[in-house]
Amino acid sequence: MHFSIPDLQQFQDDNGVSYTGYNIYIDGFFHCTTRYKQLLCLHEQLQAQNPYFKLPQFPPKKLFLTNSQLEERRILLEKYIQLVGQNPMLANSELLITFLFSAQQETHSVRMHEVDIEISLMNGYRIPLSVSSTDSSSAILDIACNYINLPKELSKYFSLYLFNWSCAKDGQPALKKLEEYESPYISQKYVRPEDKIVLRKSYWDLCYDLDLMIDRVSLDLLYLQTIEELDLGWLTAESHIKDILKSYEENKQKREYLELARTLRHYGRIPAGEAVTDASNISGATGATCRVSVALAGRELMLTSPQAREQRYKVTRMRCWRITTLHGVDQSLSVRNGHRSLLEESNKNFELSFEYLISKDNLKWITLKTEHATFISVCLQSIVDELMRQKGGAGPASPRTRGGGGAGLTFLRRDGSSRRVTPSSSSDTLSSANGDSYNSGSSREIFSVQKLTEKFASVAFKTGKDCVENNAFEAIGDEEL
Repeated sequence: MHFSIPDLQQFQDDNGVSYTGYNIYIDGFFHCTTRYKQLLCLHEQLQAQNPYFKLPQFPPKKLFLTNSQLEERRILLEKYIQLVGQNPMLANSELLITFLFSAQQETHSVRMHEVDIEISLMNGYRIPLSVSSTDSSSAILDIACNYINLPKELSKYFSLYLFNWSCAKDGQPALKKLEEYESPYISQKYVRPEDKIVLRKSYWDLCYDLDLMIDRVSLDLLYLQTIEELDLGWLTAESHIKDILKSYEENKQKREYLELARTLRHYGRIPAGEAVTDASNISGATGATCRVSVALAGRELMLTSPQAREQRYKVTRMRCWRITTLHGVDQSLSVRNGHRSLLEESNKNFELSFEYLISKDNLKWITLKTEHATFISVCLQSIVDELMRQKGGAGPASPRTRGGGGAGLTFLRRDGSSRRVTPSSSSDTLSSANGDSYNSGSSREIFSVQKLTEKFASVAFKTGKDCVENNAFEAIGDEEL
């Protein structure tokens, strides 16, 4: 998980006492607002559950903080939560997942009640569902798969995503996987209201297609997704190939359609927007720098220049990567129709760099200046995770289910009250009363989001040990070079 705390808010409780809330973003999207004492309570429970593991240092307690001290605390809290997110044991712990799930509910003041939502297939077909407003992603995925009669053993090949068709048509990142630490209903309604919740395959290795092509329902899902990706331009084909595919589509020859589509060069491609990179990183490019289109497919990151020159980088040859924030650029947090969105004036505010094995014993840093650095990093990590599962003899990741097992979390609310939350009860963190967007009476926002001198603390450094290490790099042999 890629955490950031770019800004903070001031609140006032019923007694007129002001306090500070820190806005937590995960993978580039706003998730929740929490108080210092809530994060401290989480830290103490993580430490108690892992007594022999040294957690990252938590910022010390201080009273009556000045504005500069609040800013210092924001940076330290961001560094702390980033280190937690980089540790697989902590990031996957039920304590953290339950805390984030509960904090999202509290932030958006959502109580548990029945709601109607729609899950779209990639051809626009909509699945109407009645679910709880606080159902987890895996719970809604199971309901949707059951609705369309997808065999349970094949549901692990699919996930729910927030999908923006407008961005998809422009070659921008259009997908946001719905994780187990969030409610799909809350994330779609309050964070990305312009997006649709879609059901689509969630793996990178194209060999898994073969597992889906033996079942009628999963074959249909794969077929519809491939047609849509061709229409969006994610998948490209010469005119005579398009004619053959069109004929297959008209005759409902789904298997033949997929078998031909899977031979195309860009099959499975996920666009990741544009970037600026050194011209030497693109074969045949001239000049000092070059603007490129970025995409990921299979186990590769692809850069394509305006002259259609393409350079591919294998993920298994990336030793590590990092995201760096370029400070001194004016950024602001706006509120559109009550929904937060981070606005950036330039697509050069962030850099994603990866150390690449050009040849044996020859490593080179490749740098991309792009506002979509976090999205690319999330995709790279997803590819690495899949590679490591395969290395361990496992297949696609089964969706995490919440329920049973585990001692649970004591969730400290903003008003100081607390509740014991187990994974199976976390969907009812606040109350069982019906209603949405209620006013708890515990606090109200009295100031707008503060604009800070530096919206992000740097999340990466110059040395390799501070980067995201690629565990799949160990599998490289001389035969791959």
